[in-house]
Amino acid sequence: MKKALTLTLVCVMCACFMMGMSKPSVPEQTLEITSKSAFLMEANSGRVLFTKDADKQLPIASMVKIMTLAVIYDAIENGEIALDEMVMVSSNASSMGGSQAFLDSDSEYMVDELIKSIIVASANDSCVALAERIAGSEGEFVNRMNALAEKLGMTNTNYVNCTGLPAVGAHSSAADVANIYAYMMKKAQYGKHEKTWMYDFVHPSGRITGLTNTNRHARFYDGVTGGKTGFTTEAGHCLAVSSKRGNLEPIAVVIGAPDSKTRFFETSNMMNYVFAGYKNEKVVSKETPLATVKIKGSMFDRIQLFAAGDYFDLVKKGEKDRPQVRVEIQDVIRAPISRSDSLGKVIITRQGKVEAEIDLVAGVDIEGINYWDAIKKVTQKFKVA
Repeated sequence: MKKALTLTLVCVMCACFMMGMSKPSVPEQTLEITSKSAFLMEANSGRVLFTKDADKQLPIASMVKIMTLAVIYDAIENGEIALDEMVMVSSNASSMGGSQAFLDSDSEYMVDELIKSIIVASANDSCVALAERIAGSEGEFVNRMNALAEKLGMTNTNYVNCTGLPAVGAHSSAADVANIYAYMMKKAQYGKHEKTWMYDFVHPSGRITGLTNTNRHARFYDGVTGGKTGFTTEAGHCLAVSSKRGNLEPIAVVIGAPDSKTRFFETSNMMNYVFAGYKNEKVVSKETPLATVKIKGSMFDRIQLFAAGDYFDLVKKGEKDRPQVRVEIQDVIRAPISRSDSLGKVIITRQGKVEAEIDLVAGVDIEGINYWDAIKKVTQKFKVA
């Protein structure tokens, strides 16, 4: 049996969409969207707030680059590539059509500059140059993209290239785009270049290409944190965008808008809907200890336990219903302990129904005690007594 402790805390409204828990129910929908498909979620809580044909498989044009960036960021985290590394551009990469940074073949460019050109100007040539450097070929890089999509449960997605240029068999859905966008938002590199509006891309030869952000929200929407546009004749006008005000962080996605103005208008309305109608309170913080417990087999007598992650309660303004938070702790906690070991659960309920569970962890590695440490510990206790 586990020890149970009920805490009087406000807690999270729903199970987290991005952490593999069941999707919460979608509330009454009040938005009018003319785009073929749409999806609106609040990133901190994971709550889905609006959908329109969100699982329909559709071409998404350059929104494919959200996954491209996610795989690039993973490669940076894994030490496969560094931001200040110079990448040689192949003739294949420099020959990409569509939006591009007009890279010079057989010239070297810094990784961070290539990333910036992808974010700001949706540069196809920069995408392929980085794909070839990271995976050896664009095809192998696309395999990584599809592997990550499968890992994240993106069941309505198939990538054929890393650019979003029209290709047979390429498709995704509004819900899947929001899924990978939320994943990308958690990466350390996210937010570095997303709000750059215009800049000069300087080539090794000294030639300059002026680049302008394809996401107009970067300049005109209050609180925007990033976004990715897309357009082809097949896909129509597409956009995924995120913004943040206080603890509210909506992600809005539209696919197949009839024109560029509509995609920005409708995503703006979707984000406004969140900011105007909801409030989000952090009720479980990974920085705040939730319990202090005895530990055996360690130089320490007691340790503090923390939630493995933050949790938010997203509710409509005016609603007063609050859930409860219950902490369940293992009967016996014994060293050694890894900082990520689950030592209990934070269980969140509302009206008697479990809405989410979070692991309780020590947050630090705790070594087991050896014979001489045990003697020392007993001696110290004797001296104190």
